[in-house]
Amino acid sequence: MERLTKAALATGGAALLLLGGAGTLAYWTAEGTAEGPDIVSGSFSLSSSSCEDTWTLDDGTPLTGGSALVPGDTVTLECVYTIAGEGQHLALGDVTVSAPTWETENAFTAELTLTDPSFTVNGTEPALPAPIATGDTVEVLLGVNFDGPGATNASQSTTGAELIAALDTVTVTMTQAHAEAAG
Repeated sequence: MERLTKAALATGGAALLLLGGAGTLAYWTAEGTAEGPDIVSGSFSLSSSSCEDTWTLDDGTPLTGGSALVPGDTVTLECVYTIAGEGQHLALGDVTVSAPTWETENAFTAELTLTDPSFTVNGTEPALPAPIATGDTVEVLLGVNFDGPGATNASQSTTGAELIAALDTVTVTMTQAHAEAAG
């Protein structure tokens, strides 16, 4: 019996050694690499811009060379920008306009204020973000009010030569957005 007991103990000990080493069981691993196509970033810019030659009074009358503003008048100028962009889901997110700078600052230009601009995309007033593509046009209507802090006699000519406000620059900034994919 002693032999049998010894054999049973030896078998049990071997089984325990095998079970104790179960935590170190190794698995095979393998690695592979894959090559895929490139991802290319798009672009968003304006390819051209032009403004009308004439400001328009708030009643729709063109402001010709002999026309003069009086306090309370608003004039507008339409500028058209052509989109140059590339990419999926390209959209127009916002349009902002800087305060205008004038070729010569004077009492008249001090009383001119920029109104909130309005704009259309391809002739239609859009909900933002508005999907756009290369070649689309954004028409921005720049408005200027002659209302200043008081529109007093200081903004008028007292010598017979009317004061002039010649637009030097105004910056229109268009911000790209992401158009939601059609679902």
